[in-house]
Order: sequence, then structure tokens, then C-alpha cells
Amino acid sequence: MLKPLAIAVFLGLAGAGPACAQVDPASLPARDAHEGLLIAADPFLDAARHKERFGKKNPYDAGIAAIEVYFRNDTDKPIRLELEAIRLLLTPPDVKRQRFGALAAEDVADRILYKGGPNPTTSRVPIPVPGRGPKPGRAKEWTELVATLRATAFETDLLPPHATVHGVFFFDVNHRFDWLPYAKFYVPDLKFMDTNKPLLFFEVDLGAARPR
Repeated sequence: MLKPLAIAVFLGLAGAGPACAQVDPASLPARDAHEGLLIAADPFLDAARHKERFGKKNPYDAGIAAIEVYFRNDTDKPIRLELEAIRLLLTPPDVKRQRFGALAAEDVADRILYKGGPNPTTSRVPIPVPGRGPKPGRAKEWTELVATLRATAFETDLLPPHATVHGVFFFDVNHRFDWLPYAKFYVPDLKFMDTNKPLLFFEVDLGAARPR
């Protein structure tokens, strides 16, 4: 399932929405860069922005934070990242450090439509999986919501050379959006594809994105 998606990325068809042309990742205050790769994050900090992007049924009302993340690869080599290793690290004052994995669009839809938690009859997938198809037997409302979420979700594990790829990651923060300024977007396990040489991990401080 990864091969067709990888081809799409190299052709510039994945993660290249309108925002990619309008936003320079280097201009975002929340960013980290080294070894030729820049990762910048733009967290959705309020209900209005979530509704503007996703509509009436949106992640915010389910306690889920949306974070738009840009990966700009300035090297001559493609970079592979491990989606399942990405975490949101929360270190609010007087609270023990917490780590959250990203949610797939299907699980976000479960939390939005089945308030108080996911549908107990379905399994949870903790991270977007490239090429994952829709669950069978779902209601039209659920299918349409998943399509809306996936249209913006980051679901590729390949960063092509000299290109910018972006998309939204979803994290269940249990309505504690006030903790986002104390969060870091943590990306380990990146490797150059041709040599498997690892890159140092990235930590993007979301506190830098807080309005001053």
C-alpha cells in the first residue's frame, strides 16, 4: 500500500494543498531545523479555527487538538519517517509529563460522533496509516466526516528531496487546549532512504506559536 503513495509524493500530489503555496514553514515561530530538514508546526489553538477548517462537527468539540505540520526537505535525498513514533509531549506546570500518539482520521470521527469516547465495537488505530481504507458498514455521516478529516490529515511516511509536505496531526488532549503552549511536537526515527543514516530527533516547541 505504501508504493502508490510514495509515487504520488514524488509527483507532488501528496500533501501539496493550497496552504503549502501560501505558508513558508521557515516563517512559523514553532519550528526546528537541522541536517537539511525543517519541521514547523501551526497548532489550532481555539474552537473558531477548528470550525473554519473542519466545519460544525470538528475535533475541538471532542477534545482533540489539530496541529498542521510542515516538513521541508532541503536535501538531495528522500527521508523516511516513522509515523507511529511521532508524539505530542505535554509538560504543563505541576503536572507529570505526558506523551500522546496521533490519531487516525477514523478514530477522530469515532470520538466526534460517539461522544465520550470511540465506538466500543471498533478497534482503535493510534496513528494515521498510509493507504488505509474506510471501515465497512459505516453510516454515511461517519464516512463523510472521515473524508473531510483525511483531506487535511498527514498520512505519508516519505519526504521527497527539495520539497515541502504538510498536513494535520490529531491528538486527544481531553479538552485541555490550555496545555498546548506547554507541548512539543516530537519526531524521532527519521532516516535518509538511500543510506538508512538516521537524523537527530526533532522537538518543535508549540509554545512559540502562542500569541504574544
